[in-house]
Amino acid sequence: MPEEVYKKVADALAARGGAVPVLKSKEFDALLRELFEAEEAELAAQMPPKPLPAEEFARSLGEDPVRVKSILEALADKGIVFTRDQGGVRVYSLMPLLPGIFELQFTTGVVNDRTRRLARLFDDYFRLFNDQVMKPLEKYRGKIAVFPFSRVIPVERELPGPETTVHPYSRVSEFIQKADPIAVSTCYCRHHGELIGDPCGRPKEVCMSFGPQAKFIIERGFGRELNKEQALKVLDIAEEAALVHCSSNTGDYITFMCNCCDCHCGIIKSIKSGIMPMGASSDYIAKLDEEKCLGCGTCEERCQVEAITLGPEGLAVLDQDRCIGCGLCLTACPDEALTLVLREKTSAPPAGTRELNQAMRSSVSK
Repeated sequence: MPEEVYKKVADALAARGGAVPVLKSKEFDALLRELFEAEEAELAAQMPPKPLPAEEFARSLGEDPVRVKSILEALADKGIVFTRDQGGVRVYSLMPLLPGIFELQFTTGVVNDRTRRLARLFDDYFRLFNDQVMKPLEKYRGKIAVFPFSRVIPVERELPGPETTVHPYSRVSEFIQKADPIAVSTCYCRHHGELIGDPCGRPKEVCMSFGPQAKFIIERGFGRELNKEQALKVLDIAEEAALVHCSSNTGDYITFMCNCCDCHCGIIKSIKSGIMPMGASSDYIAKLDEEKCLGCGTCEERCQVEAITLGPEGLAVLDQDRCIGCGLCLTACPDEALTLVLREKTSAPPAGTRELNQAMRSSVSK
């Protein structure tokens, strides 16, 4: 029975989709066995895509509602099932592997035997994914168009002046002012790296979530609540450390904001590789005034996507094809040789999560 149960929960996770597909393998099986007890896997495998109350789910299975709710609550505490109030009723849904389950295993910053085991198991699986999926796709670099679940938001103080139209979805402060509640957590990418012996050194408690997702994270202890002033301070810390703001690719609201490095963050790594990028560039692009540049090299050090290098003459050279419009190069340029300008072609992100999921599914089906 346990063998069949884990095969079924693998099918259920595959149906949830996400940025990293399910590859049935000994690596994935080992990961599932660490994440799920057998009875948890059996229940999770039968969860429908639509969020629903525990009592309704129990009736559909002919099970004891108390037992079903107890298991769902345990899975929520483990960061595997998402739960929230919907119309005054508590509902539950199985999360995808990534984004979802992976992140929540490491957002607490806890270091113990279980988090070390999970970190190694995820690393084994990601290596398998890289070997079986990503490497064969290298020959199609830049040719595979999958709608990204994330996008870059520029450093707000570096946005162009009033002569340029700046859409609200490019101003992170507006998302922060509208959000309630706001949570901050440990960066799961950098903490995962630390657990497998590959630390980063940049700030870790800088990943934020907003709205229902933040409420879940606060309730379940995956992070702590912030007020709006504290959230803006997190942005300052991230910008000082040259971390790229990457949010959910939505325009009316955002559900998360990671602050990303190129050594550990999957979003930035995928953008740099050019193979199925998981993040869209911002509406802006850096512009270099070569006459002002004195070649200090600060911009090269801060650029996470290698869009700026020092040329043979010791001055900055900007590759606009690689630029993601984050604005980090501008924040430390002592010569004010760099500015952000609006791209020639821009497009508004999907309004919300439902529209984003539709766009992602449509791009895959093509």
